[in-house]
Amino acid sequence: MRDIKSILVAIDFSQFSRWAGKRAGMLAALLESDTIDLLTVKEAGLPDTLALVLKSTPGAAEVVLVERAIRELGLISAHLQDNHGIRCTRTVRFGRPEKEIVARADELPADLTVIGEHGGHFLTSIFLGNTADKVARMIKTPLLVIKKEAITSYRRVLVPVDFSENSRSAVQMALKIAPEAKIDFLHVFDVVLEEQMQLAGIGNNLVHDYHVKAEEDARRDLNQFIAGIPEGDNRAITREVVFGYPGHVICDHAELTRPDLIVLGKHGKSGLEELLLGSVSRHVLEQSSCDVLITIGPRR
Repeated sequence: MRDIKSILVAIDFSQFSRWAGKRAGMLAALLESDTIDLLTVKEAGLPDTLALVLKSTPGAAEVVLVERAIRELGLISAHLQDNHGIRCTRTVRFGRPEKEIVARADELPADLTVIGEHGGHFLTSIFLGNTADKVARMIKTPLLVIKKEAITSYRRVLVPVDFSENSRSAVQMALKIAPEAKIDFLHVFDVVLEEQMQLAGIGNNLVHDYHVKAEEDARRDLNQFIAGIPEGDNRAITREVVFGYPGHVICDHAELTRPDLIVLGKHGKSGLEELLLGSVSRHVLEQSSCDVLITIGPRR
C-alpha cells in the first residue's frame, strides 16, 4: 500500500466538516503527508441567483462567491498550518458535491479523502441521501467519514474481515493510520445450508454439529489471516468470531467495545456496480456512531 501523501478534505463549513479538517490535520502530521487540499463545493445555480440580487452578471457573482470561499478556507488552512505544520491548498467548485469531491480526488490524485458525516443542509440529506453515502459509492480512493470531533489519535480500531484481499487492504490501512491503536478483528460467519437443513427435517443434533464445525473453521481461518499480517505480533489485538448478519453484528460489536474507528473494505468496481454501495458497508456507515474508513480493494 502506497504512502498517504495527499489528503483531500471536503469543507462546507458545517461542524462535521470542521471536525473532518481537524482529523485530517492530525493524520497528515502523523503520516508526514505533503499537502491537504481543502475543497468546498457551491451549488451550480448559485452565481445566477446571486447575480439577480447584486444586479450583476453570473460571472461577476461567481468571482464574489469564489473570493469569499477562498477567504473562509484560508482560516481553516491557517489553523492547520499553525497546529500541525501542514501546507494546504484551497479549491472551490460549483456543482453536485458528491461528483465534485470524487472528481477532485481523481485529479490530485488523493491518497485519502476525508468528509463529515452530515453537511450543512441536514434536512436535504434526509430526503436526497447523505453526501457521504453517495461519495462512498463512487469514489476510487480510501474514504474517511468523520462522525465525532478528534481529541486524540485513534486508540481502538474495529476491522471486520472476510479473509479476502479486500480485507487485507483494510487491515493495512488500519495499521497505517492508527499505529498505536488496539485492533479488534471481527469475522462474521453464516452457515449457508443450516436453514435448508432444518426445513428438510434433518435432526437438530446434526444441524448443531454442522454449525459448530463452521464456527471452528471460521476461527481457524481468522487465526491464519492474522498470522499473515506484518506487524501483527507487535500490536495489541483481539479476535472474535460471531454468527449472524454482518451489518448488524458489526454495529452491535461496536456498541459493546466502543472503537473510535471502524475500517471496512470495499471492492473496486466499475460500471453500474459502482452506483451501489455494499449493503454491509452502507448499514455500518448509517448506523455506527464512530468514524468509518472505507478502503478500496482490488478491482474485480
